[in-house]
Amino acid sequence: MSNHETINAAVSAYERIYMNKMQIRAMVIDANTIIARVARAAGKTEGIFGPRTQKVAYDMPGEKSYLINKTYVDLFTNIVPALRGYFAQPFGPQQKPLAEEGIDFVIGTSKLPAHFKKPRVAIAYPKHAWVWRTGHHHQLVSSDVPDSAAGASGVHAFVEEMKHNKGEKLKSRIFPGLRGGKGKTRRSPYYQGVTGVSDTARVDLGEDNWFEEYEHQTDHRLINEIWTVFQKVNKHQYQVYKLQQEMKETKDPGKVRKLQGKIVYHQKHIALWMPRLRDMRHSATYYITASTFVNKDFLGANFFKTQLDKLSMDEFLVAICNIALKKVADMFFVGYNHNIHGFNDGYKYSNLMSLNLDETFKVDASLLKYFQPDEPLELGYDPGFFSSIVVSQEFKDENKIRTLKEFTHYAQLPQAELARQIWEFFGTHHKSKKILLWHDRAGNKSREVQQKITTDARLMKKELEAYGFRVELKNEKQRTIFYWEIYKLLEILFASNGRGIPKVLVDLNTCKNLNSSIYRTPKLEINGRIEMDKSSEKKIAWQYQAGLSTQLSSAFIYYLFGKFEHLLPNEMSNIPIDLPDNIVVK
Repeated sequence: MSNHETINAAVSAYERIYMNKMQIRAMVIDANTIIARVARAAGKTEGIFGPRTQKVAYDMPGEKSYLINKTYVDLFTNIVPALRGYFAQPFGPQQKPLAEEGIDFVIGTSKLPAHFKKPRVAIAYPKHAWVWRTGHHHQLVSSDVPDSAAGASGVHAFVEEMKHNKGEKLKSRIFPGLRGGKGKTRRSPYYQGVTGVSDTARVDLGEDNWFEEYEHQTDHRLINEIWTVFQKVNKHQYQVYKLQQEMKETKDPGKVRKLQGKIVYHQKHIALWMPRLRDMRHSATYYITASTFVNKDFLGANFFKTQLDKLSMDEFLVAICNIALKKVADMFFVGYNHNIHGFNDGYKYSNLMSLNLDETFKVDASLLKYFQPDEPLELGYDPGFFSSIVVSQEFKDENKIRTLKEFTHYAQLPQAELARQIWEFFGTHHKSKKILLWHDRAGNKSREVQQKITTDARLMKKELEAYGFRVELKNEKQRTIFYWEIYKLLEILFASNGRGIPKVLVDLNTCKNLNSSIYRTPKLEINGRIEMDKSSEKKIAWQYQAGLSTQLSSAFIYYLFGKFEHLLPNEMSNIPIDLPDNIVVK
């Protein structure tokens, strides 16, 4: 067999893997801190996050790193399952997993296999730990509960969905804990580093773009030097590999000696340059940006056509092109600010801490800190092919309204599915079983539309009552309302600090789409008349409407106006309803 045939046979024993340019650069640079702002479907988990967790675990055995997300619920239901799926992928000619659970790592258990190295750092929460055979473990940390990182110091931080984490909390209360490790650990290129991935933060929707500051910390001269040295090291490593393959194919002692001499030559160069490469990587911060087009060869042109058809242009620019947008200049929800009217502490973290990573669990009302089992559920309902419901409760002693959950469904008859979702989330924990339901005011619609809205609301009532709820429809046959009235009421609720005005709060963990929908609801003024721009409901595909259209914000409006109409000045009720400049709600 010729040398060429020998090399081809050896290479065929390995899996041929497609990597896009962004993934290749991340793999090659492999800096101490890698921050990747990468668009949808560009390979963040496969190309950066997944491989880095394994590299860190094997380069710093026995140590502890942090696996961080905004909430424990996201860690349990999204991040850990995604990593599990990544390592379960079949690889190589024998189609074995990249890393095998029980052999290479275990999750959520204090009983480690006999072949595992004992962790140098005690595992504080075995139920919330991912442990590698090297003894390295990833401790789950919720950025909303920085105390979850308390205890022994870590050596590296992994942050998924950076845009959903509050940067100030990470930088002031979690990152300073990256000071552990002893001996060789401190010489690792990953020591005290951060691996963070995210798509573009929607500042216009209240997301945090704190991680973009790392762009200014990137020394591009150093990054280019790392690339140059890597190529030199990689060249010598490949030559060693080729020579070793040749040695396996020859029985000539003289040729073996010559090959061994060549191998030693290349190994000396590797030994010379590898420590320098590790030192450079340890000093480097690498900020990566990439659009989905970096994966165009893998995804194909039809993927981009489909996304363009389904998304609005704004969303396409953000999700696919990785272009940040500015905040909506004139919001219909005047005065709404998620930092003031949103809350992030809505989960009972004592309950979450008792959960085991290796067990399945259900996210329902029992995990909600502010859920009142003995009080009515107050629903805002926007019926139609795409139906939306927001669920709130009144806290009379605090003069607050807390919106606790959102539900959406698109189908011809969505009431049965929505009722099922509400029952599964609240049903067994809601002792009151009383529901107050506000829906669209039908007074200003055509008779046909009035009948449809009334029918939808009554169907919703019927489906909920089938589960044992007692439902009261709050606003059938009520008067016509106008956009300027709603706008004025929202100004009173969100922009006013007047005494006696209830504070309206939205759970940012369980109502992410509602928060997004509020920010994506613009105000229009046409010839001095106020309207709500609902064009997104026609432009965006059904499956993306929850967070990108005005559907959920409309359900919220029906609830707020129905409950708080009495806060409007009395003189407003005397204004004639047939003035030409008044625009009715549609």
